Amino acid sequence: MATRTTVYLDDALIARAQSLVPRRGLSQLLNDLLAERLDQMEREALEARMREGYIATREDRAELNADWGQIDGEGWPA
Repeated sequence: MATRTTVYLDDALIARAQSLVPRRGLSQLLNDLLAERLDQMEREALEARMREGYIATREDRAELNADWGQIDGEGWPA
């Protein structure tokens, strides 16, 4: 479903787009570009959340590694 809306674009951008894209193709171009940009923004937001989670759990991992380090050396045949 499509929603009709009004957006304000720079005259220079419109002129450039009209020189390359048929008039009826401008809506599709804007849809494609907006979808591409939103995908990029969502990926960046996900990467930021993953980085934050990794940093937040770094201390927990260090403690677990220390615990496993003790167990790894206990009574295992060489």
